[in-house]
Amino acid sequence: MYSRVGNIKHSGNTDEIIEKLRSQKAKYDAMEGLKTVIYVKITDNEFLGIPVWESKEDFQNAEGQVQELMSIFKDDISSPPEFKEGEIVWQYLKEN
Repeated sequence: MYSRVGNIKHSGNTDEIIEKLRSQKAKYDAMEGLKTVIYVKITDNEFLGIPVWESKEDFQNAEGQVQELMSIFKDDISSPPEFKEGEIVWQYLKEN
């Protein structure tokens, strides 16, 4: 699996931006190889986006779709997003 974590600082409101992103289920569903996306609110003007992909290739193939999602709030971005990416080498999932 593969992830590209984005730290996004903006001049909008994090809750409003996340709500816009949450309303895009069909776009997430259309991304081949996307396993999950986690959004972490840091402040009212900063959040992390943590998508998990089946592979780096799946992520690369969906970059245009990812950019389309980010365009929802592009006018509110206050500085270039900071990204870190790499292979997920271990994950713990608690069984219920």
